[in-house]
Amino acid sequence: MSKDLYVYSTLTTDMDYTAYRKGGGDVPVAEVSVRINGGANLANKHLVTPRGVVTRVTPEQAEILRENLVFQLHEKNGYVSISEKQEDPEKVVAEGMEARAPDAPLEPGDYEAAPEAVAKPAATKPSRKA
Repeated sequence: MSKDLYVYSTLTTDMDYTAYRKGGGDVPVAEVSVRINGGANLANKHLVTPRGVVTRVTPEQAEILRENLVFQLHEKNGYVSISEKQEDPEKVVAEGMEARAPDAPLEPGDYEAAPEAVAKPAATKPSRKA
């Protein structure tokens, strides 16, 4: 019996990482796909906003993920990680993952601008038409 692995993610949307093989005429054909759950930084129906989510994968699926170039990029940037231990996703995110992926919804702090960045209205004189 193989031991399952766990993929921790700070991505907001589900991601399908697909492995391709060469088809006729050098057209790539999808061979197998592994879905990693999203939902981080997005309020659920209970109004809870998790900072990270976890997906259980088999060792075979983990190998497909490790060979996928997009997964490698997400792992390098700290949005996903593979672990042998099942832990609280909030704890794993706090211990070194990127807290928010670019697909995360905007938060109030994203709208706040520095005072010097706020444009002041230009002084204009009203025109009088006779």
